[in-house]
Amino acid sequence: METIKTFIQNFLQAEATASDALVKPNLEDYNQKLEIMNSFCVPELHNKFGMMPRRQLWSDELYENWKDAPSANPRLIYKISQYQDANYGAVYVVYVSGSNPNEMFYLYGECVFVATINEELKIVKNYTFGDDMLIKKKFETPQGLADISFETLKKPISIERYLKPEDDEDAMEHYETDI
Repeated sequence: METIKTFIQNFLQAEATASDALVKPNLEDYNQKLEIMNSFCVPELHNKFGMMPRRQLWSDELYENWKDAPSANPRLIYKISQYQDANYGAVYVVYVSGSNPNEMFYLYGECVFVATINEELKIVKNYTFGDDMLIKKKFETPQGLADISFETLKKPISIERYLKPEDDEDAMEHYETDI
């Protein structure tokens, strides 16, 4: 699991780096950093983490407002569960915080599925932790490959927990469950 954790940490750092570049007046640099971030994902997930390629700059005022902003923090990793899937072999579900966490509140934000595609680790699915009905938060709004989901994965064969999302009751309930 250390390989998966390192892969995700590298992705999360690439995401934070692209986020920082988004608010700098250099389109080429931002688009290159976004490409690096996208390289961790299958094509179906390119530009699905809140950033898209830009063709023109925003107003000078926006860049001026953001010029002294601190660098974005990479998301936090809460838990990694390993599954065995008939189509993809080893699949890892990694539960992470929302983007740019401040390390004062520990909340789930998303989870990503990682599998080996053409002999390379790739993020193949992404779910948001939320609740459209405002009753109980759960993982919703999937994006990515259509033939893999929580429903296709069976019981995990291994789970590593790193950090508790203790500021969210629904997240803690999920975190403590062996899924």
